[in-house]
Amino acid sequence: MKINQFLKINAVAIVAIIFTGALMSFKIVEKKAADKQFYYNSTSTSAGAFANVSNWAEGAGSSCLTTGNKPCTIAVPEGQDLVDVIGGMTNAQVLAIHPSERRQ
Repeated sequence: MKINQFLKINAVAIVAIIFTGALMSFKIVEKKAADKQFYYNSTSTSAGAFANVSNWAEGAGSSCLTTGNKPCTIAVPEGQDLVDVIGGMTNAQVLAIHPSERRQ
């Protein structure tokens, strides 16, 4: 009898706790995917070469230097492709994305 009374008195609180628990379980499952990393994988420095997606490879690549004449890495946000980030840019514009990173 006491359990029934307790449930009747605290029914709204119990439903709120169950609802909150169910809602939080969905929030835990929802994770944001990490950005994709690409590194410049070509020796070409001709005009437009840095914006050519075929000159890039997915991954971290080797370490970047602080000087040099080629780009090093680019992070591509979730939901975008590399061409969305660098497509149509000049070599100088691609180099300006991460001015402290260069590859020799």
